Parts: sequence; C-alpha cells; structure tokens
Amino acid sequence: METSKHLFKEIEKAEQLFSDGAIRNAQKILRDVIKSSKNLENIPNKLRHKINSAISKSKYYDDISSFATNPKRNILIDEIKNLVKNPNNDPRAHAHSIHDLQRKWQLLDTSGKSASKKQWENFNDLSNKAWESCADYFEEIKQIKIDNAKKRELIIDNINTYVSNNKKNWPPLKKLVLFLKDEYQKWQQFAPVLETDIDDLKTKYLNARKPINDEIKNQELKNKEIKENLILKVNEIKNEDNNLNIKEFLNVKAEWQKIGPAGKKNDSFLWKKFNKSGDRFYEEKNNLVKENIQKINILNKELLDKTKTSNEVLTELKLFESIRNTDEYKIIKKNIKKLVTEEKQTIKNEKLESYKKIYDVLVNNSEIEKAPKVFVNKINESFLNKTSSLKDLNYLCVKLELLANIDSPKKDQEIRGKIQFELLSNKFNTKKNSENDLNSIIGCFITNFSNQDVTKKHQNLWKRMCNCFEVLI
Repeated sequence: METSKHLFKEIEKAEQLFSDGAIRNAQKILRDVIKSSKNLENIPNKLRHKINSAISKSKYYDDISSFATNPKRNILIDEIKNLVKNPNNDPRAHAHSIHDLQRKWQLLDTSGKSASKKQWENFNDLSNKAWESCADYFEEIKQIKIDNAKKRELIIDNINTYVSNNKKNWPPLKKLVLFLKDEYQKWQQFAPVLETDIDDLKTKYLNARKPINDEIKNQELKNKEIKENLILKVNEIKNEDNNLNIKEFLNVKAEWQKIGPAGKKNDSFLWKKFNKSGDRFYEEKNNLVKENIQKINILNKELLDKTKTSNEVLTELKLFESIRNTDEYKIIKKNIKKLVTEEKQTIKNEKLESYKKIYDVLVNNSEIEKAPKVFVNKINESFLNKTSSLKDLNYLCVKLELLANIDSPKKDQEIRGKIQFELLSNKFNTKKNSENDLNSIIGCFITNFSNQDVTKKHQNLWKRMCNCFEVLI
C-alpha cells in the first residue's frame, strides 16, 4: 500500500533525475506517482504542489523535445516522399534506404517525445508506398531464406548421421563438444529462414543434438566422480616428510589434468576443493618464503643505507633464488641495478674530471697527483720539452674526433680523410695496432706537448679533445 511518505521520496527522486537530464526515467517515476496518488484518501498539499511542479517540468521538457525533434521528423517525411517519387533502380539499395529512414525515426522516438499521431500516420503511409517498388527484392530474399532452410536441413541430417555412427562407441567429450560447436557455426551461417520454417527447423535441430548433449553430460558426470576420488586421495596423503607430501600431491595433480571436463559449474568448485586439500602441504613452504622475504627486506635496507655494497648484497641474494618471483626480490634487484648504475656513473665522472685536468697539470707544472696515474711518467717527460709539435697535436685531436664521431673543423677535413684511410687500413693489418685507443692518443698528445710555448691554439685543441672524452669515457 502506497503512503504519502513513500510518494514524497519518489517525487524527489524524479526531480533529481530531471536535474541530471534523465528525462525519460524521471517521467516514468512521475507517472507511477500520479497513478499511486489516486489511491490515497487525502493527498497532502505539499505533495500535490510537488506533483504539479514535476508535471510542469515534464511538459516543459516535452515541449523542448518536440521543438528539437519535429523539424527532424519533417525532414525524414520529405526524404521518404522523395523515395516514393524517385525509387532507386537497385531494389536492394532502395530497401536499405527505407530501413535507414525508419531507423532514424525510431531513434527520434527514443531520444525525445514521441511523434504525433498525424505525423506517424503520414510517415507510415509513405513508407508503405515506398516498399511497393521492392517486390522483386523481397522475392529474392524469400528465395535466400528457402535455400538457407534446405542447408539447415542438411546440417540436421549430418548431426543425425554422426549420432547413428557413434552412439555405440562415443568419442571423448572434447571431440563431441567440438563437433557440436562446428555444426552450430555452420547453422549460424545459414540465416535467416522463413517465419513458417523457424520453429520446425529449431525443433529438429535440438532433437538431433540431444543424444550428443546427453552423452556429454554422462561423460561429465563420470569425470566428476573421478575428480572427487582424487580429492579423497589427496586427503589421505600423510607423510612425515613434507617434501614427499608435495611430491605425491603434484603426482595426483598430474592425474587430474589428464581428466576431461566435469561441467562448467562443477569444474570450478572441484578445482578449488582439490587445491584446498593440498594447501596444508604448502604451509611450511609458505612460512619459509615469509621468513626469506623478511631477510630480503633487511638486506634491501642495508643496501639503501649503504652499510653493504652492491657486490656484497648480490652475493647474499644468491641464497634467495627460490623466491625470485616475489615483489620483494624484484625490488631489491631493481635497487641493485640502480645503485650499480650510479656507481658506474660516479666512476665515469671522476675519470672524466681527472682527464680534463691533464692540461692544467701540463701548463702549470704542478698538482700532478690530480692527473690519472697512467700518464704521470709521460707528464714528467713533457716538462723537459722545449717546444710543442702543433702539427702532431692537431693530428691527434682530429683522430680523437673521428673515433668519437664528432665533426672536425673544415680546415681539418683533409687530415681527417687521411686518418680515416689509415684506420681502415689498420683493420686489414694482422699486426695489432694499439695507437688508436683513447689513452694512447692522450699519451702521444702529452709527449708532443711543451708548456714553454703554450698558445691559445693549444688550449683550443684541448677543449676539442675534452668534448671527445665525454663520448669515449
């Protein structure tokens, strides 16, 4: 029995739907409220006002809808008139055009207020006239439907033959399912059929499939019994050694996987029950995993705090290979990789800075400890040089630019070409050439350098070489 309290809630719901733009839903609730309010002995004034207000809103939205949709309906009426006057030469295309206009009309009815009776009668009469020129097309469609029915009869015959040939010794369940699936796909291809044939063909089709479906259910039932026995078998596993328990469980699991389906409803339930029976064997194993995860978390903290080096952590991490698929293991591996990358970058930066300082050491004849140790002897020798060989220094700079794939100035293009030829020739030389690596070239530069005749040219050459260091180190 409706109460005014309930109707208040419903009318508030309708008002909210109006506000949200769900006009059709709001109007449906409003109609129900109006109908129910008639059963009340006394309608409270507040409720009456709310209903009247909602009715006004509904009419307003109907007017808005009509204002938006009526011109569109008039356009559709004009288009169907044109089809009546100028039918398409292709009956099939003509029929598609009529269908398209009818679909657009229906969309307008669902998106707004329905058409007036006069509008609908006008559109419907014109549609019927437009269909008159499609008689040949409908005859063609009818013949297609008749042919489809004949092909569906052949499918039914094929299923009946299959049943007759196999009922004494049915194939495995999976083959039966695949056969029915294939025949169903063929069945779907031959649609539509005449309305007068639908029910008869459907009955014959279902009757033909029934023996196969019955056999599928029979085999599923047998598989269900086998799986239930395997669950009992798991429950009986009780070795003192838990590893033996797990081994036996996995053997039973292998038997399970060879069994066919037991039906969609049964399979999921039985599989959960089977695994639950084996879960007890993994409790000890899970506890060990939890313990190892705690150890990895501690190890990860030591890595981030830098109380242990990345190499030390990597060595200890080998003990936890059994849980390599856990998130914790993956996180620590990621952190190790990041730290190693940072360490390599730090070493590279330090090396780069020490290489760049070579020139200052050469020029100032001091703080030789800031230069890389590998060049100390050559630097000391260079202090004895009285003159630099600018030609050789320029040659070494261009060679370094070539190795670093950095462009050289235009004035050095001829030298660059000669060096390129030399390097290419060295590739075919069986004798190993050790003068084309970074340290050898820098060593030659130091050997040909003298701080007694330093000019801006020396400094510019070194700047170009520093650009190469950033690539090659």
